[in-house]
Amino acid sequence: KKKKSLAMGSGLAQSPKRASMVVGLGNPFPIGHGTRHSVGHLYVQRLASELKLSWAIHIRMLAYVAICERRRLVLLYPLLPYNHNGWCVRQACDSFDIDASCLTVVHDDADRKLGAFSFKEGGSALGNRGVQGVIRQIGSPDFRRLRVGIGRPLDERGKPTRDKEKMIAHVMAKLATDELDKINEVFRQTLEKLLNGLRSSKDEDNPAEDAKA
Repeated sequence: KKKKSLAMGSGLAQSPKRASMVVGLGNPFPIGHGTRHSVGHLYVQRLASELKLSWAIHIRMLAYVAICERRRLVLLYPLLPYNHNGWCVRQACDSFDIDASCLTVVHDDADRKLGAFSFKEGGSALGNRGVQGVIRQIGSPDFRRLRVGIGRPLDERGKPTRDKEKMIAHVMAKLATDELDKINEVFRQTLEKLLNGLRSSKDEDNPAEDAKA
């Protein structure tokens, strides 16, 4: 969908019924486009396409925004570097009067194998600096997360490693076609649960989640 400038006044913030927001964490174009670290961006792009929504740039939030009035849903695509996405989230929460309990953050998770996923309700950031930034900026950890597995890089023995240099190269690398297929499968499996608000689920994982990278 074509991106355009967004003027405030969609009516979401003025309504007595609170809106929900889904944020996809990622790095800005061109460095972050299509990388493992930006699977959150890919997810909200797919979600906007599925709901037939148009993106609009919001200068105040330094983000692209898509709004579904019917579902009272805001989609946010931050344009700041990954670790600073929280600033964009705070601006959007303030503008649309969105509470932490109505926020879902989609992000990559190297501790889960590629294609695995986990829904989590609140809790710590588990070392993810993008999520840490969101918690710090909105002042609460009480929001939902959809953690999408990207796996870890392998060492010389073919074993998953936490080596810092290898991790940076891994998360900043472009997703291969077969990897994109697995991310698209995550979208297919999680779409309905995410749109239903995850109100009845807490720390629910997919069946394959037991095997971690």
